[in-house]
Amino acid sequence: MTGQDTTVVRAALRRVWPDPAVAEKAQIRPLSGGLNPRSFLAVAGGRRCVLRVPTPGATALLDFATEVRAMRAAAAAGLAPAVVAADVNEGLLLTEYRVAAWTPDLARHPVNIPRIAALLRALHAVAVDLPVFRVERTAGEYLAALEANGAPAPPYAERAWADELLRLARQFDASCEPTAFCHNDLVAANVLDIGAGLLLVDFEYAVRSAPLLDLASLAGMNDYTLVQRRELLSAYYRESAAPVTTLDLDNAVRMVRLLAFFWARAAAQRVAGTDVYERLAARLQEQLQ
Repeated sequence: MTGQDTTVVRAALRRVWPDPAVAEKAQIRPLSGGLNPRSFLAVAGGRRCVLRVPTPGATALLDFATEVRAMRAAAAAGLAPAVVAADVNEGLLLTEYRVAAWTPDLARHPVNIPRIAALLRALHAVAVDLPVFRVERTAGEYLAALEANGAPAPPYAERAWADELLRLARQFDASCEPTAFCHNDLVAANVLDIGAGLLLVDFEYAVRSAPLLDLASLAGMNDYTLVQRRELLSAYYRESAAPVTTLDLDNAVRMVRLLAFFWARAAAQRVAGTDVYERLAARLQEQLQ
């Protein structure tokens, strides 16, 4: 970090650290992971915490206060790091530091599929007030944002994908009852392995939806094979008869990837000066073809 960056981060840390005087002496270093560098490890007074600062131009699905409420509920259930403090006005979040984020390879490992399935079952049973996720409405917002921002006419493939996304979204909304607390952003980096169990971080896209949404997010964002998707369904539902089929999961994976593609395309137009969203869109485009 530059000296200016350190000054800004330390000022943010003073707002949320339990003892501002101790925050002045904290050792601070940036943490890797995520699309934008916005998380920092702060060590002071025998305590290690993660400070997350807002990303300019970025928009989450949830307002910050609701995100904090979701993470506190998950933490109370032992499914997320503890929230130490939050400044809703400034969008600052201070959480307990826990190490060992997953990679996609670890997310696909046969030993870990039952572990993440158990974590998701527990999360889906947590009671918390969250907005119901209507996929068609969100997809329409992303597509409208692309058009409103003056994007050039999309190629035929993208127009076809937009129609496909809206069709899959309508089917999902019509057939999947929103009964569960869903994380809705299950890239590997949002899963922490603490040995005795797994934890989740980054609840900006948490919603009330059907469990299938999280199963599709996990499988789609970590490149699960067809065999691994079947293993995930079996591990999640265990001896119970699964209310969804492998075809349902396949369609939901396709929907999640299409939704992520158009989210990245819209974000690339909204946030100037970075190609991180273009790279994500390009990777998703390869998966969709």
